[in-house]
Amino acid sequence: MFKQNPDNMRMEPTPERVLAVCRLAAQGNMTKEELRSAMTLGQESGKGADIVNRSLSVASEELGLIQIKNDRLVYAAAKDVIRDPRQFRRYVGSKVFLRPDTTFVMFSKWVIGQNDRLFGLLRWEVMAKTCAEEVQALSALNENAVLGWRFWAAFLGLGYLSGTMFLPNMKTRLQDILAVSYADVFEYGQSVRAMDFVQWLNNRLPEADLNGRLPLAVSAGLRTLHELGLIRLETRMDSNRVNLFAVDGEPVNSFSHITVQKKVCE
Repeated sequence: MFKQNPDNMRMEPTPERVLAVCRLAAQGNMTKEELRSAMTLGQESGKGADIVNRSLSVASEELGLIQIKNDRLVYAAAKDVIRDPRQFRRYVGSKVFLRPDTTFVMFSKWVIGQNDRLFGLLRWEVMAKTCAEEVQALSALNENAVLGWRFWAAFLGLGYLSGTMFLPNMKTRLQDILAVSYADVFEYGQSVRAMDFVQWLNNRLPEADLNGRLPLAVSAGLRTLHELGLIRLETRMDSNRVNLFAVDGEPVNSFSHITVQKKVCE
């Protein structure tokens, strides 16, 4: 799922399945065969076993959450990582987006860069074919890979799934970053210049191009956080502004200052 390009992203290792594998392994003293048996109710082979094998591969080889020592599975991260889906999501997000050479990140960047054009790509097959034609490095991309990508993209907060469409809105991804890293540089509840904020965010959001007008996915995420009262976007006279992706009827299309509330961490 998060291997170097080209990688045939598979549908089987969903976030829920990988988390379940990690939680079982964390109980200790379990072999791969015992884990597979526990998750498939004793099924030795077939689709269920294949799902477990692929989920275990993502957990161990791609996320480094499980190690195999003396034929036993050893959980290799802090227990907090698998405490709940939010902690798991933040751990995975902190890892996978740091590798720009993976098919997952390369395709994510392409999707985010499409802005409202994405609404015209109404089927996963069309999305895969269009990207393969436009990005030489992703020429091998197919529908099955995109179907696998969609589960993790939604889980990690790049947008929302609606039937055969992907709705770009990075509210969850942005909130995770603000909750984990914002206080390292800024103070919650204090107004920050938009230019300083975007420069800071640019180093933590490698899957989006923040130079110039912000992409639709990022803009929608900031607007959602603003509407929820988790951040406040302000436009002050005689101050440099950052432009959001313009949306008809939307009152907030730029901002000069941002205030991030501490409740963004909740």
